[in-house]
Amino acid sequence: MKKQFFFLTGMPRTGNTLLSVLLNQNPNIRVTANSIIPDILYYIDNLKNTTFYKNFPLQKNLNNVLKNIFDNFYFNWKSQYVIDRGPWGTVINMNILKRLFKDNIKMIVLRRPFLEVLASYVKIVNPIDIEKFCDEMMSNEHSIIKKNGFIYTNMKKEKKIKFHIVEYDDLVNKPKETLDKIYTFLNIPKYKHYFKNLNQFNIDGQHYDDTIHKSDFDKTINFHKIRTKKIIKNNYSYKDILPNSVIEKYKDVDKEIYNEKISNFNSR
Repeated sequence: MKKQFFFLTGMPRTGNTLLSVLLNQNPNIRVTANSIIPDILYYIDNLKNTTFYKNFPLQKNLNNVLKNIFDNFYFNWKSQYVIDRGPWGTVINMNILKRLFKDNIKMIVLRRPFLEVLASYVKIVNPIDIEKFCDEMMSNEHSIIKKNGFIYTNMKKEKKIKFHIVEYDDLVNKPKETLDKIYTFLNIPKYKHYFKNLNQFNIDGQHYDDTIHKSDFDKTINFHKIRTKKIIKNNYSYKDILPNSVIEKYKDVDKEIYNEKISNFNSR
């Protein structure tokens, strides 16, 4: 049976790994780790800017190669549904998707109050200079926060892609209801999930190797380790982690990127 592809995006520390672990309990679904597919598509699509392509442009043929990347890359996965997780919210990535999948694009978008995102990221990275670290993450368009954050403003302008927003607090406090809404949005059969004694994220025995991520103190940053005993939100305030200068600087980010009602986007 031909696979059906969906997309997952959102800033880090918004529940990406937890949601993936839960959905991957369903043998008919595979949510990917941080995907390299967006980069593969970008670099191949960029060939159209070369002299050889411009000399004899074959856009349909190039599109054939790009679209078949999904089927070829996930050929050995037995699941019918693949949810590819990546920075799909950039204009470039969304435009490529629209060329390949036309109007049949559904994207799950994770959200969490921005200062909570920033605090969670700082808490796990533990940088020496918190303000410098936050400023770099927000100014560098290729940083994981900035790159994944484009979706929140770009989705307001996008007419062809269907979006479904998942709030972090809903995922943590109402996981069954949250998953049921995702199944409804994707229009696929629901599955009976469990929410205690979870496994760490893995696909066919392959786990994240977070030893490649090192803190300023040369310690491994376990970006993708979840609490497995039960789903619970860490009980701390961003005010206990972020200095006042950072809070003041970024306190209005939510208003800037989340200033539209959720209902305007959900299951649109």
